[in-house]
Amino acid sequence: MFRLANPIYLLGLLLIPLYLYLQFGKRESLSLPFARLRILLQLKADKKLWRFIFPILHCLMILFLVLALARPQWGRGIRDISQKGVDIVIAIDVSGSMLAMDFAPDNRLKAAVRVASDFVNRRPNDRFGLIAFSEFAITQSPLTFDQRAMLDQLDKLEVNIDASGTAIGLGLAKAVARLKDSKAKTRLVILITDGVNNSGEIDPLSAAQMAKAFGIKVYPIGVGSTGLVNFPFQHPLFGTQYQRVQIELDMVTLDRIAELTGTGKAALATDAAQFKAIMQQIDQMEKTEFDIKLQYDWRDRYHNLLWLALLLMILDLGLKLILIPILPD
Repeated sequence: MFRLANPIYLLGLLLIPLYLYLQFGKRESLSLPFARLRILLQLKADKKLWRFIFPILHCLMILFLVLALARPQWGRGIRDISQKGVDIVIAIDVSGSMLAMDFAPDNRLKAAVRVASDFVNRRPNDRFGLIAFSEFAITQSPLTFDQRAMLDQLDKLEVNIDASGTAIGLGLAKAVARLKDSKAKTRLVILITDGVNNSGEIDPLSAAQMAKAFGIKVYPIGVGSTGLVNFPFQHPLFGTQYQRVQIELDMVTLDRIAELTGTGKAALATDAAQFKAIMQQIDQMEKTEFDIKLQYDWRDRYHNLLWLALLLMILDLGLKLILIPILPD
């Protein structure tokens, strides 16, 4: 953004036509009989280009000085939307069961990452955070408006194949801890899991009560087919092989979490298309209400104009020192 802090000084540009009129319009009345430059102008070659060098230099000096007085400024707009948007923490299960291939060609975790990334891309005005949990919970990304950083952290998620359990309550509690001090109008957790809480010091319903106490909504999403699913294992001779296994999913607890935090009922995604539809529904329900306020950080840029005017003055003086001594006496 560009502006002039003192545009009234642009009236000074009227000095340029006035100067040109005095310089060329009334040459005789302003003549100096003994000026060496005047003698040079009366020579036969007075129509050559050098005749206009000094007037051009003087006009440019006036131009740059007047523009500098008008104080040109460039401003960088800063959006103030922190009080109007939605703060969202996505808590994703990364326990070993997320390797199941019922979301082929992706496993459950990769499908969750792809759908969550699409969700983040559709909400550029919200802050996002990311929690990954298995037998413990870690913060992959604190709340941030940096969409690129959030997407990078989602891409880096990997299944914790060494995990011995799933701490859904701990993951939810960690997400609530990230949101409890937020000043956003709406705060919510999207809890994605495919298992049963069997680890951690905090049970899921206690974590849901914490979310309710802080006014935080929780949208639980259970992922996975209800029957036998293909699960990869490493065969010592044939590499990656698959076997059919049953993975238990506690939708009753997830429903109770949703009920406690005011989001109705937990959602179940049995394939990628259904998963995407659930996230789109959340996107529609939790619309961001924001009033963008632009605040500009203005920076003066007149210094370069002053330097240009100074260089022209030095050039003008230098030319006079060179030309005047060679003029006829």
